[in-house]
Amino acid sequence: MRQRAARRHKHLQLDHAKLTRAKAVLGAKTETEAIERALVLVVEEHTLDQLLKWVKGRMQLRRVFR
Repeated sequence: MRQRAARRHKHLQLDHAKLTRAKAVLGAKTETEAIERALVLVVEEHTLDQLLKWVKGRMQLRRVFR
């Protein structure tokens, strides 16, 4: 069973225009949701980058669709 992450109150000074744009781009309803989604994207991208570095030179890609 997956554990719930601990949630804490944070007081941050953020650029309102960037937050509004991120909210729109991510399709988030709230600013908190936008920040949560952005954090998930950053962590997933890092994980993917690490995996790609690990397999570098160990795999060959082939064209499947023409």
